[in-house]
Amino acid sequence: MVLKINDRNTRQILQTASQIAGGLLTAENSEQGEDGIPPLLPVSCGREGPEPMVINLPTLHEEAAKVAELLSAALQEGHLWGDMAVLRRHHDGMEECARALTRRRLPHQVRHRSGDFGPLEDSIKVMTMHVSKGLEFPVVAMVGAHSRSTEDIGEERLLYVASTRATTRLVVACKHEPSGRAT
Repeated sequence: MVLKINDRNTRQILQTASQIAGGLLTAENSEQGEDGIPPLLPVSCGREGPEPMVINLPTLHEEAAKVAELLSAALQEGHLWGDMAVLRRHHDGMEECARALTRRRLPHQVRHRSGDFGPLEDSIKVMTMHVSKGLEFPVVAMVGAHSRSTEDIGEERLLYVASTRATTRLVVACKHEPSGRAT
């Protein structure tokens, strides 16, 4: 059974996730997902929240530094470190994110393998988008979230899944080429 009502994400996060997915989640595009279920847009959601923040910076170093700054501010707003995650498409770049968190003295753990992950530890989780499937965090920052190919449905699906890991606040850090096309 596929539920059409989403009670995990806010309306604002779902709208952003749907924009990220582009035409992926339409009736015309009924290709089945990895789990054998055709992706469907939820009919409704029960909560409102802040608009997701999109950050366009030229380098991964700058993206990671800005995300660290925003996560530090999220603590001041009442979120716990364990409520936060930084998601990357692949393992490359996770260490740059970890260095930015270290520079701000923010507690974090980088998940390279399942054995080095303490889900109950009060620290920011840094992981790939793939391993974030099935998890949820009140605050999620997607670093380097630009789509490598607008024709790659798997990439769009991955970005959609990653953005819906956020239950309250979503930050999308990406860079754009001068032409305005995502890189």
